[in-house]
Amino acid sequence: MKKPKFDVAGLKSFLEERLGGPLSEFEMITDCSRAQNFRGRTAAGERLAVKCVPPEKTEIKYFEHFMKHLEELRGTNAIQIAHGPWKYGDCTVVTLRWAGGKRVFPDRLTPEMQDELIKEYGRFSDAMQRTTMTLPERDNLAVRARVLERLRGFGCGGLRRFVERELTPEVMSYDKSKLRVIHGDFHHGNFHFEDGKITGFMDLEDFRWGYPADDWIRYVVCAAEHLHWYDFAGRRKLLALYRRLLPLAPADEWLEAIAGLLIRKFDRRFAARRREPKIWLALNMRFRIGLYREMMSIAKSKGSKE
Repeated sequence: MKKPKFDVAGLKSFLEERLGGPLSEFEMITDCSRAQNFRGRTAAGERLAVKCVPPEKTEIKYFEHFMKHLEELRGTNAIQIAHGPWKYGDCTVVTLRWAGGKRVFPDRLTPEMQDELIKEYGRFSDAMQRTTMTLPERDNLAVRARVLERLRGFGCGGLRRFVERELTPEVMSYDKSKLRVIHGDFHHGNFHFEDGKITGFMDLEDFRWGYPADDWIRYVVCAAEHLHWYDFAGRRKLLALYRRLLPLAPADEWLEAIAGLLIRKFDRRFAARRREPKIWLALNMRFRIGLYREMMSIAKSKGSKE
């Protein structure tokens, strides 16, 4: 169970003072990866999401990236700023209009919900292209070089050969002319369904340059990370969804997106601060590598038909 980073009662009182009235509900969002996001309801019945940005996230990133994107996405299904920003201790606090509904794991989407998600992502993607900001893009080749060096240092010869053989520089070099603005943190926790419809996209501070396939691969792989290593039925459902998504991008973009996400997984898992990286080579590791290999094989098969 995640624990909030500061006094919840104190934050509630702070918000009630700023909002000019009591909050009938206030709780931490436990299905979120961070322990500083909350939701509440005003006495008038307005549902709010409360985002607390900790000091380790720079003010520049928050105000010049996240806030600007929300402004540029007005009129779309993005969550909108409701109140703030305010300073609370050393954090920045802002409230957003809550997107109703709930998250749905990808392997539980009905065909109709899949169609809805594809349609709404397309609309959202078109709106994202309005941004005039200078956005980051990933340097996958630099990450690959760092991973190979770490694998040599840890003595992981099998994984090093896998990276050299499967994650080649050719398959990781993006065509800059095809780059678009993407969500950057696209997974089932960052949008909600209600009555089969998308009610809003969330966590917009990680916009970057990439391929739409980057977002979709992250969507599928984040779902796979919630599966047990022996859940091959769940993996088959995710691969079926992946095949359903294939027409959305050319084969080379799928391959580059898969390779890029995988090399970043290696980079995080084999960070220099980890003292026992080989723990990652247990059953879950082989399960996930197998999923990546199947996705790459399917994308290559698509490429041979194009």
